Amino acid sequence: MKRRVEGHPELTKDIDSGVIDIHESNDRARYRIAKQHSRMVQDSHAEISELKEELQELSGLKEEMNEIKDLLKKLLSN
Repeated sequence: MKRRVEGHPELTKDIDSGVIDIHESNDRARYRIAKQHSRMVQDSHAEISELKEELQELSGLKEEMNEIKDLLKKLLSN
């Protein structure tokens, strides 16, 4: 048996299980889209963080390579 949630006419609650259901299909579709968008944004933030870490690592490797090149030049000039 389902009951409407007070103050929220678009919501119903299953009395036996306690599950709250969005009653109107448009609201349900908007909720699903918003949830999917939120996941995509979180995934994008995680990917951006990983890319920033990789960029820092590459910058460090570039500096080390420049140091090695300088040392080799000094060795060859002697």
